Amino acid sequence: MGSSRLLAIAAIVGVAVLGGCSADVPAANTLPDGEYEGVSQKEADGSYGTVNFTISGGKVTKANFLVKDADGTPHDEDYGLGTDGKAHDPIFYQRAQDAIKHENSYVQKFQETSDQNQVERIAGGSLSHRLFMQAVEDAVLNAGAEK
Repeated sequence: MGSSRLLAIAAIVGVAVLGGCSADVPAANTLPDGEYEGVSQKEADGSYGTVNFTISGGKVTKANFLVKDADGTPHDEDYGLGTDGKAHDPIFYQRAQDAIKHENSYVQKFQETSDQNQVERIAGGSLSHRLFMQAVEDAVLNAGAEK
């Protein structure tokens, strides 16, 4: 096998690994009516995302997404605050709250389109997007396994 052919194969494999396999995962709106849950893979720091959503008549009628730290602490309105309820690092607190806004935007777009593949990444929200997509894909794939 020539070196150019090996490079082409390596590039294809690299794209498949880095890009994930979301193209192979059916849209959530193809699922039968019901409630679904999914969990993302854990990040290096142990954080992960959870999603639950309801499908009715081919539409996502309800959806929630939450990122949690390795210890299960949710990234919510208190994310970025100290144990005393104060923002000791204003820059971290602002970034944390921006992440929450991105997560909410992903949920809103998911409910509008009922198709996770139409939820586009927002600048500054790549981690949240990755966790969201992985969690929805987990839910969709688990639904297929339960049939």
